[in-house]
Amino acid sequence: MKRTSFLNLIALFLLTNTFFVSLPAIAFPVNGTKTGYVDGGKLVGKIVESPGNVGVSFATVALLMVKDSALTNGGVADENGVFTIANVNPGKYILRITNMGYQTLFVPNVSVAAEGNLLDLGNITILPEAKKLNEVIVRGEKSMIVDDIDKKMVNIGKDMLATSNNVSDLLEKVPAVSLDENGNPQVRGKGNVVVLIDGKPSNLYGSDLPTILQSFPANLIERIDVMTTPSAKYEGEGASGVIDIITKKTKIRGTNGGMRLTLGNKNNHNLSGNINYKAGKFGLNASLSGQSRQMTWKRNLSRDNFISENTSHLQQSGTGGNKGKNAFGRVGMNYDFNDKNSVEVGVNYSLDENKNNSSILNETSVTPGIVSESFRRLNNTSGNGNNMNFSFDYRKKFADKDHQLNFTSSYSLGSSDGESYLSQESEIDSLLRNQQNIRDAKRRSLFLNTDYTWPITPKSTLEVGLRSRTSSNDNTNAFYTMSKETGSYGFDPNISNIFGYRDATYTGFMTFSQKTDLWGMRAGLRVTDYNQEINQISVNREFSVHFLTLVPSLALTRKLGETSQLKLNYSRRVQRPEADWLNPYTDISDPRNVKSGNPNLKPEFTHKAEMGYSNYEASGGFGPSLFMDYSNNAITQIRTIDESGISLTRFDNVGRELSYGFETDFSQTIGEILKINGSGRVFRSEVVSQIAQIDNRTWSYSGNLNAFIKLPMDFRASAYVNYEGPRAIAQGTREGVFIANMGIRKDLLEKKATISFNVQDIFLSRAYKSQLNTATYSQNSLWQQTNRLVNLTFQYRFGKITASGDDA
Repeated sequence: MKRTSFLNLIALFLLTNTFFVSLPAIAFPVNGTKTGYVDGGKLVGKIVESPGNVGVSFATVALLMVKDSALTNGGVADENGVFTIANVNPGKYILRITNMGYQTLFVPNVSVAAEGNLLDLGNITILPEAKKLNEVIVRGEKSMIVDDIDKKMVNIGKDMLATSNNVSDLLEKVPAVSLDENGNPQVRGKGNVVVLIDGKPSNLYGSDLPTILQSFPANLIERIDVMTTPSAKYEGEGASGVIDIITKKTKIRGTNGGMRLTLGNKNNHNLSGNINYKAGKFGLNASLSGQSRQMTWKRNLSRDNFISENTSHLQQSGTGGNKGKNAFGRVGMNYDFNDKNSVEVGVNYSLDENKNNSSILNETSVTPGIVSESFRRLNNTSGNGNNMNFSFDYRKKFADKDHQLNFTSSYSLGSSDGESYLSQESEIDSLLRNQQNIRDAKRRSLFLNTDYTWPITPKSTLEVGLRSRTSSNDNTNAFYTMSKETGSYGFDPNISNIFGYRDATYTGFMTFSQKTDLWGMRAGLRVTDYNQEINQISVNREFSVHFLTLVPSLALTRKLGETSQLKLNYSRRVQRPEADWLNPYTDISDPRNVKSGNPNLKPEFTHKAEMGYSNYEASGGFGPSLFMDYSNNAITQIRTIDESGISLTRFDNVGRELSYGFETDFSQTIGEILKINGSGRVFRSEVVSQIAQIDNRTWSYSGNLNAFIKLPMDFRASAYVNYEGPRAIAQGTREGVFIANMGIRKDLLEKKATISFNVQDIFLSRAYKSQLNTATYSQNSLWQQTNRLVNLTFQYRFGKITASGDDA
């Protein structure tokens, strides 16, 4: 993405934001009129706050009929509190004024004469909510964790939002969830997690999940659902579980929005904003965010190779960095035909630009202490990507509000391109080389989903659904090597690859739920017909695979009290090979550690069981559980060594993988000063494969903790620590990783604004170490982020919304 395009998008958002904020008074149909405006009088006035008669920005002004309080007209005050309501029929009215953080004010006996053209109401004073004397209403935040029969719902509170810029920041604060070194979510320390956004696959928003999560603004998120043993209603993929990110869809009237600016060190900046408007049956929401990011790292690798006649030693050390910019825009419209029928359409568009560089010194020795060959590998890579997604959703409610039909659809298309320049510097002529890699990828996908919910009786419900997802992915990797004689690049057909990938998934599911006063049960079955077509165009090799899978699930609950219950869950999961895992393209950016895909991969099936207790109240609670995951055909990365000491890493089906242990999450409010939440687990992990000669078993522990502390002068501080303990991996073990973040914030401008200061990775401890040991080699490696992230954030909220319907 070009810099000018990126800045133009930001400018476009600011102009759009200004347009909506400065809308004049909005005319509504009056006295049953359905089209156009009607002639009439005009009301003007100014909404102020005492003392000082300071104008109150963006208050919502509604004109109500005296007879039945029906809404006939209205408008929104400007930034100075001035409002105008045009085309008012003669008669008597009640004026209702609402705004966030203020008491609702009713002005009676507003009389518009037949012969009058203008009625100036002058200054109208409203009081902040804190000054209300006759009645005190305390509205606390929702309980952070709500335990449903097949998932845990984590509500995103104000404290989490104040210390989070994007969804990646939020996920690190969710119990049992962490991020790996690349920014991909993990559940209980393991990857292979399906991430959904509003129940739809996240890859509809783009191909790179970490970039999607970093570009999605945190203030658009209502809650995050974590499913470690998902029911058959959810995607059958994801051996570790499912994370569903639910965006805000509150039924509102009025206009509100906000802007957020983050300035950070090392060029880590972020600007985002959103606006929501609702009047009558029509609603509009829009958001835009732009981000620049930069991260530096270091890498070390030490390997003894035993496969050759003489043991050789490889030592690698180097540094690198990643720079990037992205922009994410979203526009949605919804229309309620009536109380039972509604539609919503939306468009998302994202752009991403990244630049990576690395410098790695490679030293090989056969005799200890004597280097036999040495070269430095330099890699400079740049890339661009974009993705557009169109969605259409329809919802129909029947007489019983739990009886409904939902249809959702999404169409996504995107592309990415990039180029890498690789060079080797050495005193040995045979090791000198210059290479170039040019990449191009195009993808398309279509998602269709229909769900029907039928409450058979007041305590039993049947859900059925049909889903289809088709996608295509065409990748071209062209590799060129510079000729020493001519100095020009020549195409290398041996490592270049043109890869075509198609898949089609057709799914049907059914779940039946039964509840009594004490017991709950949900049983389900998901049937999936999955088809893959793989075309290695460059070598004229084409083949297809077909899988028919059954995913059963069962959940039982027993209530022990008003908020406490026991739960027993079982689910079978399937991890189908991803396109990147199958693509046989050979990545030689590190010539001593080559990577490739494996087109012969088979699906992995995992059995997941969990038995737990939970007791969550508004002030806090906890949810301990015993869990077990078992797979007999696990997909994992395997590294092999050839006689020249070069390793090849690719995914393979290795054998049995088992994990079991004890886990608990908790949240607690202590007085009015301290809020804490977190999770912890003690577990055993085992990876065993007779064919690959793997037998790794280890006990470990992990946990995270969030604390939000109220300080004097209305300051609030937060702290976050996470530790992922050692665990068994194929061919070795991975050491534990510790991360600590902190922040402090303060509300300003009558709580319409917040300023916060945050530090991530305080101790620069985000270091990933592993030890691999086989009959042919022994290896120790380290990858560590080397820049601490420090940022200052200012957030401002404007406007007023009033809830309606279920949200009141």
